[in-house]
Amino acid sequence: MALPNSGLLPATFRGVPFVVTNDEIGGGRRQVVHQYPGRDDPWTEDMGREARRFRFRGFILDGSIRFAGGPVQLQRSLLIAALERSGAGMLTHPTLGILQVCVTRFNVSQELDAGRKSSVDIEFVESGKRNFPSILSSSSGLLSAANLGKLALAVDGVRLIALAAAAGGRRQDMRITAASWSSKAIALGADATSLHRLTAQLPGNYGRFSAGGNAGFSDRTSVAYSAGTTVATLIGVASGARVGIAAAAQALMTAVSTTDLGYAQDVASSIVAMVQALADACADPADAIRLLEQLLGYDPGRTEATTAIGLAVCGMVRRAAASSLVIAAGQYQPTSANDAAAMVQRLVALIDAEATIAADAGDRETYSALTAALGAVVRDLRARGANLAQVRTFRSPRATPAIVLAQRWYRDPTRAAQLVTQSGVPSPLFMPTELLALSA
Repeated sequence: MALPNSGLLPATFRGVPFVVTNDEIGGGRRQVVHQYPGRDDPWTEDMGREARRFRFRGFILDGSIRFAGGPVQLQRSLLIAALERSGAGMLTHPTLGILQVCVTRFNVSQELDAGRKSSVDIEFVESGKRNFPSILSSSSGLLSAANLGKLALAVDGVRLIALAAAAGGRRQDMRITAASWSSKAIALGADATSLHRLTAQLPGNYGRFSAGGNAGFSDRTSVAYSAGTTVATLIGVASGARVGIAAAAQALMTAVSTTDLGYAQDVASSIVAMVQALADACADPADAIRLLEQLLGYDPGRTEATTAIGLAVCGMVRRAAASSLVIAAGQYQPTSANDAAAMVQRLVALIDAEATIAADAGDRETYSALTAALGAVVRDLRARGANLAQVRTFRSPRATPAIVLAQRWYRDPTRAAQLVTQSGVPSPLFMPTELLALSA
């Protein structure tokens, strides 16, 4: 606590009070000085604000009611225990109020001829939350990166269609190309809405057999269905999703047939809506990634698709698929550090290939958006994968129930369902004698 009649807040750390006679606040800017050969003037790079440091000098007093009272030995033990506890704690600063800090060092001294008083000297450093890139981030997150990609494909796509039309491009070529992509999207939609894929988000414990990319070790994607959903209910869900994809494909054909080729903004919007309808039809983000990967690799195989106006349509569909792929990556829940690393490698290859095509074509907006999206995907999956364990091979002398293995390997029987998911066995009572599972 602060000294009497000062009008300051009582100083405490983790609820343990102490008297403050002097406090200091240290800070500054984080500067990195870059020095180059043959150049006298350095370049100093400002990396942001330095972490604030707080130093307190004070004392604890034996038996004083004004200063919380109690034997000085007890006060000293409580204060030392609070200072040595791991992690951040709450500090009440006499002038700044409540702060979240970590202890860097402290000294508690006592003069032998003054047994009723102990002097304290404590240093703290401020502590914030450990944040990672999020799909909901407004600046560097996956959602904003995907939206920028969709805007960029519209800007470059509309420009390319206008240039192709001015050079003699035919609407018929664009219509045939769009029809080919629409047919592919409808076919992929039928795959996405098959019942055995929609069951990935059924409520209950069935997800351990069919959860896919919804359920990782540290998180779980929110369930799209209500608690009362059954397999019979999914028939209506599948029909509705297929109708939605077909309607989006028909809207694309209408836009292609009626748009002003000099400004085909509605074509770009229809392409984005069709691809997004396909992604939304997937109950499993891993399934969405698989189908969008197929869409990215699709070749219409028509002469009309090789014309300038046909290539513009093809490019917009692929880039819309790449943007939806970014969102699916944020929804995907890796099961291990190995899984996260493999997904990073897979998505980098897909998005980087499309970014290279955009760069070769001179589509700067799309290239910038895709490279930004690529960075967001890598940061997100690496951050989430860093908190997960590696996989290793476990062996058991005989077929054993999953709950027994979970207790034996992890000392946690609740992780039995995780072992069933990773092994893919039909019954949790008879686990294989050798399987890959998380090392911790």
